[in-house]
Amino acid sequence: MTVVASTSDDFYANYAFETSDPKNENSIRVPRNTTENRRLKYGHSEDDNSDIAYLNFPVIIPSLLFTIISMGCFIGGIVTSLRTDYIPDERELIRGYVIEYGSSRFRCNSTIPFPTDGLPSILNLFELNVIGNVLFRYAVCIPIVIRVFNAITIRNLLRHEYSTKFSSLHKVMADSMPIFTFVEAFMMSLFSIVTVHEDFPEANRFFKIVFAMSSVVNMLTTTTVMFAFSSNSESKWDTTSMIMKLISVVIYVYFMPQYIQYHQSSITFPICHSYMPQLFALMEYVIIAAYATFHLSFLIDIRNISFICFPRSASGECEPIDPTNFKKGAKYEHCRAFEYNQRRIMSL
Repeated sequence: MTVVASTSDDFYANYAFETSDPKNENSIRVPRNTTENRRLKYGHSEDDNSDIAYLNFPVIIPSLLFTIISMGCFIGGIVTSLRTDYIPDERELIRGYVIEYGSSRFRCNSTIPFPTDGLPSILNLFELNVIGNVLFRYAVCIPIVIRVFNAITIRNLLRHEYSTKFSSLHKVMADSMPIFTFVEAFMMSLFSIVTVHEDFPEANRFFKIVFAMSSVVNMLTTTTVMFAFSSNSESKWDTTSMIMKLISVVIYVYFMPQYIQYHQSSITFPICHSYMPQLFALMEYVIIAAYATFHLSFLIDIRNISFICFPRSASGECEPIDPTNFKKGAKYEHCRAFEYNQRRIMSL
C-alpha cells in the first residue's frame, strides 16, 4: 500500500489517499467531491498564466486606429471644404446665385450682409461642400461603437477600483456615462447626415440642440466622477488625463451655450456662405478643440486595458473568468490543480 500526502501543516496536511492496487500506485486520483478536490489540490497556488495567454490584445490599439481615421477624415474634410468653398460678393448674395452640392444645385440669396471680419465656420463648410460633408460623416459615424465601448470600460474600471467608495450618486453618474456618450455620438452623426439646405432644417436644429445638451451633461458627469477619485491615483498619466478633462470641460461648458444659440439663429436663414462673425468663428474653433481634447484623454485612461484569454479559461475545464470565482476559498481557487499537485508530490 502506498500513501501519498502533502507535506503542508494545516487543515488538509493530514489528508492522505491510498491506492490498494500496486499497479496504480502512481496513477492520478480524480476527486469525487468538492472536499476531496480541495484536499488533492492543497498546497498549490495556480498562476493565471497571463504571460502565455492565448490572446492579450490592448484595447488602445483599435481605439487609436479609430481615432486616427476619425481625426484624419475630420481634418481632410476641413481642408477639402476650404479648397472648394466659394465666397460670394454682396451683389450675388442679394440677387442670388447657384450653389453646387455634389450632383445637385440650388439657388441661394440672403439679405444678411457678409461679415466684414468673418472667418469660415467649420460646420457651415461641411454644410455647403459635399466632399467635406461626406468626410465629416465618416469622422463622426465610424467611431460610435468604440466610443460607447470605451465609456463602458471606464465605468467598469471605476466600479472595480473604487467599489468600496462608490456612493449611490457616483453609481448613477457612472452608469449614465455610456448612455450620454451614445446619445451625443448618435445626435452628431444625425446632424452630419441631415443637412439644412437639402433635407430637414428643423430636424438638423433639433439634433444639434440635443447634441449640445447631452455633450455638456456627459462631460460634466464624467469629469465629476473621475475627479472624485483622482486623488487616489499616483500616476502622472492619470493626472495629465484629469487636467485635460478639467480644462476642456470648463472651456466647452462656458462657450457651448453661447455658440449654439447664435448658430441656431443663423441657420434659420438660408446658408449662402460659410463665413460667420470672427468672435463666433473663434468660439467654434475653441469648442471643437476642447471637445476633441476631452475625448482624446480617454486614450490615456484605457492604456492598460486588454482583452486577455487565459489558458485555464479556454480549456473548457473552468467557468469563464470571474474574480469572485478565484478568490481564496472560492469555487475555482485552485482550478485544474488537483492533477498538477499530485504529479508534483509523486514527482511524475
